[in-house]
Order: sequence, then C-alpha cells, then structure tokens
Amino acid sequence: MNIYSKYIILLIVVAGLGFSGYLGQRFHEKESAAIATEFRKDVDDKASALEREILLNIEVLYAFRGLFDSSEHVTAKEFARIAQSFIVRHQDIYAIEWAPRITHQQREPFELTQQRLFTDFEITQKLASGMLVAEQQHSEYFPIAYVEPVAGNEFALGYNLASNSTRMAALAVSRDLDLVVASASTPLLGQGRQQYGTLVSIPVYQGLPKNVIKRREQIKGFVLLVLKVSDMFDRAVQRTAAKGIYFTLEDRTLGSEIEVLYSNQTIPMQFSVAQSDFSYTKPLASVGRRNWSINAIPSLGYIAERRSMMPYLITAIGWVFVLLGSAYVYALLRRTTLIEEEVAQRTQALEEAKLKLEQLSQTDALTKIANRRFFDEAFNHEWLRAVRQGSSLGLMMIDIDHFKLYNDTYGHQAGDECLAAVAQAIEQTLNRKADVVARYGGEEFVVLLPDTKDCVVPAQRCLANIEALAIPHRASPTSNYITVSIGVSIALPKQDSRSEAFIHQTDIALYEAKRSGRNRVEIADGALLSL
Repeated sequence: MNIYSKYIILLIVVAGLGFSGYLGQRFHEKESAAIATEFRKDVDDKASALEREILLNIEVLYAFRGLFDSSEHVTAKEFARIAQSFIVRHQDIYAIEWAPRITHQQREPFELTQQRLFTDFEITQKLASGMLVAEQQHSEYFPIAYVEPVAGNEFALGYNLASNSTRMAALAVSRDLDLVVASASTPLLGQGRQQYGTLVSIPVYQGLPKNVIKRREQIKGFVLLVLKVSDMFDRAVQRTAAKGIYFTLEDRTLGSEIEVLYSNQTIPMQFSVAQSDFSYTKPLASVGRRNWSINAIPSLGYIAERRSMMPYLITAIGWVFVLLGSAYVYALLRRTTLIEEEVAQRTQALEEAKLKLEQLSQTDALTKIANRRFFDEAFNHEWLRAVRQGSSLGLMMIDIDHFKLYNDTYGHQAGDECLAAVAQAIEQTLNRKADVVARYGGEEFVVLLPDTKDCVVPAQRCLANIEALAIPHRASPTSNYITVSIGVSIALPKQDSRSEAFIHQTDIALYEAKRSGRNRVEIADGALLSL
C-alpha cells in the first residue's frame, strides 16, 4: 500500500472518529430537545390546570351577578348562605364580598341599616398608617356591605373601595367595560405561610346598559372575590402528574416590574447551566386584565430521569467500528459512492420525467389548474374516504355567465385570458391544501371541498373575487363585468350512496342559479344531504 493510500485511510479513521463523536453529540442534542419538549408540555399542562382553576373561581362571580340581577334586594343571610356553599366547594376563595354603590344622600340610612347587622358599621377609609377611619364626604361610595366569611374579615366591612385610587381605577375599568378585572396582589394575613391574594371584581347593573354612560348611571355595585394565589396554584399542580419542577408564578402586568406571586422553592436556589438551558416561561390567558406567567426550571433529578446512555454508546460503538473496519471502509467507500451517484442520477431523471408527465396529464393547459381527469380521480378518492370516515364532502360547480356572448364580442383569445383569470381567482380564494379546483369543461369549473360543512361562504367569496376582477363584459345582460353562477352541495356519503347523484344535484343547483338570474350562489335542496 503506497503512502497516499495510507494517508487516505488515516483521514478516514480521523473522520470516522470525529463523525462518531458528532453523532453522539447530535443524539445528545436530540435527547435534550425531547426533554425540553416534554418539560414544556408538563409546564403547559400545569398552566392549563391553573387557568381552569381560575376560570372555575371566576364562574362564582357570574353566579353572584346572576343572583343580584334576579333579585331586587339580596339579604345578608341569602348572601352568606350562598357564599358559604361556594367557599366550601372552592377552597381557593379567601373571601366573597358585595360592595354596593351608595350616594352621599344614601350614606346615613345605609349605615343605620347595616348597623342592625353589624353594630359598629360605618363607611371607612384607610390612612397611610393603615388605620381605618370614617370616610370623608364624597358624591358616591363603594363600601363593602357583605363579606363571607365574616370571621377574620370584620375590618373589611364598611371599607370604601373608592378611597383607594389604584383600586378604584380598576373598578372603573370593570364598570365602564363590563369586564371581570383583577387587582394587583396583596399579602393575606393569618394563612400560616406567605400567601398572596388577588381581588377579582365584576360589575352588577340595574338593567342592561349598552354604553359607558349608561353603565356609570346604572351601576348597582360590585361582587368581589379574594383568591388565594398559592393555594390555587398548588391545587392546579396537584392535578397533573409531572414532578421535579421548580415553579414561579409572576405578574408581568407592569412590564419591566415583575411581581412574584408564588414559588415552590422553599429557599432561594442557584441553578446549574444544564437546568437553566431548559428554563421555560409560559404566559397564562389574561386573568382579569392581569398578565400572569409561569416561569419553570426542571430539577436535576427531572433531567437525569430522562437522560440515557445512548449518546455515549453510539460514540463508543462508532469508534470501535471505525478502528476495526477502516481498511474495509476504504475499499467500499469509492465503489459505494460511484454506485450511489449513478443510482441517484438515474432516479432523479426518472422522477423528473414522471413528475412532468403527471403534471401534463393532470393540468389544464390553458388555465394551469387541475383538469377533468384529475378531478375525477380526486373526487373518487375523497368520496371513498368520506364513506370510510363518515366525514362530509362539499362540491361547488361554477359557470361563467354568458361566456359565449363574451367570446363573440371580444374574441377567443380574450376568452382564453378570461378563463385563466377566473381560474386563478377561484384557486387563490381557496387556501386549504386539500381543496381541489379544476376546469370541468368549457367555461365551467368545479371545486371539491373535503371535510367541510359550509360551502356557501367560500362560494360567496369566489363570487365576489371574480366580480372584483372587473373583466368588462358589455354584452352580458347580467352585469357590465364577468360574473359567475355557482351551485353548491354538501353530502355525508354512506356505503350505498351514489356519487353521480351528488354531482347531479350540484349541477341542478348550478342550473337553478342560472335560471334565477345568474351572478349568485344556489344551494342544493337540503343543507346537508345524505345520499
């Protein structure tokens, strides 16, 4: 063996060892990508569980709004009874409150009425020191009249929500837009651990106001929920299977100012680069106009459980194989390469020829869309598939109105250009890959719509888009421009159904569209036909 051959073999050995290492690295990256995908799915599952938990709690607000809408006056006993039943079933709820709108003229009789229930009741405000004092005179107040449970929340009774400008701004948005709105979180006392709560409110109106002015005039008050964020997150996490994930629930409503609402890290932790590479932030659906997101990082145990020895085995086996088979590889490499190149060239030539023939046999030369032959094959295929799967099948038959007059007036070359323009307009209107647009014959086109129960909307779009081409047709008694008539039909094929009947009834619908004045869409008898 000459020196050149030895260098070639050495190069192959070095390349083989390097390639084996590369393969091992690629498998490691693929494995990491699979772990990342699984990790994100686990986090997404927990985010979905939390969103469901939030929605379940917010449904309580709508239930109470229904209560106040259906009753002229809800008593404290009624409120307490219903609120207690919800709190038992929704353990994430810290408190349920009712804050009616009270004008200054109503303040004194309101306070006297409330004092029959709560002896020391008065409308209050909170000073900067945290002390509650009697509220000053204002045109209106939103004091908390009912709260459940009362125990531990006595201080909230009478508190005027409007005395806090930030909170009142949130209530104003809720009132003006008739929306559920959540406030920024605040620490909850007496929960045995650091627990944040968020106040979620929904407006209650007199009647059904339709605009902002009416809503401000007819506002009756607000139903409020105080939700325990940590408990709510814990409950959502417990409903999913994945373990070994560190979560942080963050409020990003203020953009750069991020507020941590919850974390399952008992102490601050330093994460490794391997863990940080998998970190994932999942935004939640808007919670009462608050932007919450979950920031998650896997534990080392979570990653280790999903790692395998496969990347290392691949590298080791590759090295052994290269070292033992380098001589044989050199002999085969050249021969194999030549054979593969020849096969590839011949295969490519055959594929190109086959593709060209298929395109020629299935494409209409004038309009560049599918021809009748291709449509017939596609129709038979989709018909049988619809029978097997029990799916629906839509069909549109399109005919250019007064096309013979157009040819007679403008000539056959203009007629050909018109056909091509109409064909392209139909094809561009339909954007699903499964839809088939074909020239059916002459000035008639056909559109096959698998898995659809609505042919009318796409047909109307075709009608509008073709008319929008503004192709002049001064000889047409229907319009000054080229228009089309469209017959549509939808079927649910069965084993004993006849495809010819489906095409026939679509053709009848097209005939009816032409008979009824053209430039219109006509639907076959029956919205959904089972032939």
